[in-house]
Amino acid sequence: MRVALAAVWAVILSGGIVQMGNGLQTELLGIRAGQEAFSAWSIGVLMAGYYVGYSAAPLLIRTIIRRLGHVRTIAIGLALAAAMIVLHGIFVTAVTWTILRLVSGFALASTYVACESWINERSENRVRGRIFSVYMVVQMVGMTFAQVLLAVCDPKALASFVLCGLLFVSGSLPVIFLATAAPGEAPPEPFGLVHLFRISPLGATATMLAGLSWSILFTFGPVYARAEHFSVPQVSLFMGVAMAAGGIMQFPLGWLSDAIGRRITIGLMCAAGLAASLFGMWAQGGEIFLLYVASALVGAFLFPLYALAVAHTNDAVAPATRVAATAGLVLLFGLGSIVGPLAAGSAMTMLGPIGFFGLLAAALAVTVAAAAASR
Repeated sequence: MRVALAAVWAVILSGGIVQMGNGLQTELLGIRAGQEAFSAWSIGVLMAGYYVGYSAAPLLIRTIIRRLGHVRTIAIGLALAAAMIVLHGIFVTAVTWTILRLVSGFALASTYVACESWINERSENRVRGRIFSVYMVVQMVGMTFAQVLLAVCDPKALASFVLCGLLFVSGSLPVIFLATAAPGEAPPEPFGLVHLFRISPLGATATMLAGLSWSILFTFGPVYARAEHFSVPQVSLFMGVAMAAGGIMQFPLGWLSDAIGRRITIGLMCAAGLAASLFGMWAQGGEIFLLYVASALVGAFLFPLYALAVAHTNDAVAPATRVAATAGLVLLFGLGSIVGPLAAGSAMTMLGPIGFFGLLAAALAVTVAAAAASR
């Protein structure tokens, strides 16, 4: 494991910095959209725009990485993401934001595919769960720090959006420093989604459902908290405890999946997340402390899902198809993520705030069923 970490530490560090910027920009946009009186449906559409771009990137990423290499793909993607978030702070309309979110999603997805294929290529099956968990822990730490930054940021100030841009640009520095350790060119072998589902039906399904669940929590967590009359610092705490708990649980669950198997771990973890979501529905309208507890429990058992799904899939993937398989997983995550904000916007429009935890419960219930049905 030490050897694998030495080959990917720069990518892991970059991922943490990028997620700090991404977490901050998502919260800023969610709160600012509420301040601008965007409707729940409009917020859902503009947030889904990010995931449309996110889903488009994997269709082109093998060509991009083959021509540019991993390092330049990451650096250019982050520079583009930085420009997009600054433009959000200048042009504040729902239509403009939807377009900017689409480009931002494409840029960041390209970065994630380059980072994650780098990690998977440099990690053996026996340690992949733990290595990917370290990667996700650092990302969770980054997103948790984003909540600290949110507490002192003004969503109406352009400086807050510039700060996000600076974080994205900073995220490219570690991989530029360790450029010599990057993998070679992207392999030419194609890898369709049908084949991905064939070799790892649970991994592919869980990845898509992780995208659905993550996007609900990320994009509508702040909207839900504001609907419950949380202040901006309380919104940051509501989101922060979810991410901190998710970070704490990443490595124990990654270790458990290496020890007892990923299918069993995914099933047990999502069953616990389902129970936490039902607790959140029960706590609706009650003491604010109970909603913080619900957020922490949901984050603890939801955020590790993507790492375990990716590790489960890559256990069955040949080394020559790592980049293509990673692109397929990012595409599936993006497709699930497109549905999340749209479904959350509809659920909260029809049911009110309780639709937030209700939708999370439904998504996790499906994941439990998929784990039970898989062999």
